[in-house]
Amino acid sequence: MSLLARTSLVSAATLASRVLGFARDAATAAVLGVGPVADALAAAMALPLLARRLLAEGAFNLAFIPALARAGDDEAAPRRLAGATLLLLCGLLLLLAAAAALFMPQLIGLMAPGFEAGGQRADVAILCGRVVVLYVPLAGLAAIYGGIANATHRVLLPALAPAAANVTVLCVIAVLLARGLMESDTAAFAIVVAQVGAGAAQFVLMRLAARGCPALPLFRVLTVQDFRGALGVLRAASPALLFAGLSQLRFIVVVAAVSASPGAVAALNYAQRLLDLPLGLVGASAGAVLVPALLRRGRAEAADDAGRAVLAALAFALPAAVGLAVLAEPIVVTLFQRGSFDAEDARLTGALLAVLAASLPAQGLERILSAAASTVGLITVAERIALASLVLCIAAAAALAWGLGPLAAAGAVALSSLASILALGGVLVRRGALRFSVPALLAAAGLAAASLAMGVAVHAFASAWPPAQGTLSGILRLTGLICCGAVIYGAGALGVKVAVSRAWRHGT
Repeated sequence: MSLLARTSLVSAATLASRVLGFARDAATAAVLGVGPVADALAAAMALPLLARRLLAEGAFNLAFIPALARAGDDEAAPRRLAGATLLLLCGLLLLLAAAAALFMPQLIGLMAPGFEAGGQRADVAILCGRVVVLYVPLAGLAAIYGGIANATHRVLLPALAPAAANVTVLCVIAVLLARGLMESDTAAFAIVVAQVGAGAAQFVLMRLAARGCPALPLFRVLTVQDFRGALGVLRAASPALLFAGLSQLRFIVVVAAVSASPGAVAALNYAQRLLDLPLGLVGASAGAVLVPALLRRGRAEAADDAGRAVLAALAFALPAAVGLAVLAEPIVVTLFQRGSFDAEDARLTGALLAVLAASLPAQGLERILSAAASTVGLITVAERIALASLVLCIAAAAALAWGLGPLAAAGAVALSSLASILALGGVLVRRGALRFSVPALLAAAGLAAASLAMGVAVHAFASAWPPAQGTLSGILRLTGLICCGAVIYGAGALGVKVAVSRAWRHGT
């Protein structure tokens, strides 16, 4: 199967998962709205969502798959490495989950300092947090078996695993809605139990995908050398995992900055979940498809491939960012405004989404650039850049939240991610690991112009098309605006491609 075919397959499966994720988030919003219980649930779910970003969305593959390929000529060597990595990673995650459960009051106090100690938000967050950390070791198991499957180019079942997780949670939320358990502590507790069940479902699918693979874990004859190899895998994965988790780490930072504002944590969570759709499409393809492709190429060809991957990511991320910013409130109203989620909740969530959308292109490129860095051995440099970016986000979020409020604090995400890609991209270009042709640079500028033109046109259409009354009318209006934007951007992107091709062919 070609690189394009595998990328398309992963993206399609990830899109299906994200659509189901939207349905799950919309149902959660209908049950909990933007209130104290919703704030508590968002804080409690922060660590499991971080584990999912790190382990269950392909980032671990950036180190694990190359390590399996280099394991040696002995047929059992990859199996021993996989077994040692599984034992080491899952043992570490079990210890971390146990420590998190024990010290959950302190963790919630750190992640949401605005929650009043002994208040409803803090108490519910602590209870839910102690249950949902069970998801973390399950995510580790899923990551190991998913990497084994991806190493042999089995991409469909691993890409569908998040969809199975979303279906699991949706079934529980449907029961909550049927029983009318709205804005209750019981509803939040049931949702976190369902999240643990979702982790188990992901693991089962990953295990099925890896069935029969030559690198299935072997435990009987493990040696000290095998565990040293496993430590090397974890060390090599650290920058890729850090970049994969940056979006969630930044979310945790901004949550801490805005937690004193009632409803801001839940609204930020819903906005971040909407941003995850386009971001997840780029990240999943980078982990499952781009890295194996770069490993099979020479240095010069890999640099060109990385440049083309950046352009492909921009072709998707730029219009998605503009569309989310322009249509933020109609999207939130259509998807979430029902049940306990009212118009005021929609306005706050829409405003936060519009601000977060500005970070989408930079956060998407982080996934691509970190993948390129991992394949050429720039592990330490990438790690330092990621950490510096996170420190910048902490400082900016704290200062902006104190001076200007939650909306300004969300802008720290765009500021830190932009600094990150400028630094990492500069390093890759200087080391010869990233190269852009003149046509690619011209195409990137043209895509930015096409995205801007689309945004202006869609804003004009939205202003002339009065807000709809009712869910069906809202869906039709939003669909119409999205289709208009897609046609305008598609025509602009096609025009850019033709113009760049002609100009380059004629040497102008």
